[in-house]
Amino acid sequence: MERTNFEIARIIGARALQLAMGAPMLIKRPEHVFDPTEIAKQELDSGVLPMTVKRPMPQKIEVE
Repeated sequence: MERTNFEIARIIGARALQLAMGAPMLIKRPEHVFDPTEIAKQELDSGVLPMTVKRPMPQKIEVE
């Protein structure tokens, strides 16, 4: 499934906060990139983030 813009923003924000608090980077940091948000975007694009998105599914209602 494709991620929505909201889900992408939430994942990048959460990962950027982790990086800012000292979490290890999952990719090699490119030169001249120090912003945790940019690093989080690159981690998401490379597919190395171990984060999943849980979407609530609608309840099934059976009518008799």
